[in-house]
Amino acid sequence: MSARYDTTERFFRPADVAALRRNQRRIQIQRIILVGSRVLVVAAVVVAAGWTWRHTQSDARFALKTIEVTGAVHTPRASVDSITRAYVGGNLFKLDIANVQNDLGKLGWISRIEAEKKLPDTLRVRIVERTPVALLQTGNQLQYVDERGIAFAELSPSVGDGDLPLIRNAGGSELARCVAFLRALRARDADVYARVSEVRPVAPDAFALYDRQLGTVVYASSSDLSSKWRELYAIAQSEKLDRGAIEYADLRFANRIVIKSSKAVAAPPHSEMQGVINAED
Repeated sequence: MSARYDTTERFFRPADVAALRRNQRRIQIQRIILVGSRVLVVAAVVVAAGWTWRHTQSDARFALKTIEVTGAVHTPRASVDSITRAYVGGNLFKLDIANVQNDLGKLGWISRIEAEKKLPDTLRVRIVERTPVALLQTGNQLQYVDERGIAFAELSPSVGDGDLPLIRNAGGSELARCVAFLRALRARDADVYARVSEVRPVAPDAFALYDRQLGTVVYASSSDLSSKWRELYAIAQSEKLDRGAIEYADLRFANRIVIKSSKAVAAPPHSEMQGVINAED
């Protein structure tokens, strides 16, 4: 190989140890400066956050002055104000919304509370009220009942009953069972539901229902109720059983309907059932 192309000397030059050490020190210093700058930034953020926190906790500008309430239709505003006024003047940042929700949730009509803070001095409260689905009679007291079977407020002239069905002699799980039955009946057969004015639980799993059109008590279970009730209507119509002519009807038996008439009425065989029994005195 010609000498002009010999590059061996270029690749095997002796290393400059001093330059290498200077370069390493420079890299280490850069690293220290980078870490230090990050530490300073973090420290500055912590100090600023601490100052901000102390400032928000003590500044009078963040004292709660205004409470905006929406959604209270049946809940008296005076009742809401009697609870929320205890929070007025307190620091908005220290306000625990869960406490507000728990306190207002004790009012009968209120189902749930949605609340948010609005800087610098306002709390917004949206009330979601219960929807009554029935009335509960306990002695001489009438109370509204919601869809979960909870009696929550006394009957009010300003609200009315809205033609709600009346539940008697029920409490706890039996009240919940009656409400579940009414909700299912309304969803399955609105026409039959509209004829029920009263409900009373009958152990173990049946109900005594008052039919407002026939003017009589109908004993039934939840299974096949719509079809058997309509068969009862057909019998009453064909036999001209006017309102009050039936003392009670029992739909709990398989393939038959038991009718006790308040008059001497004979019930003929019904072609669509195996038998119709008329129970007389």
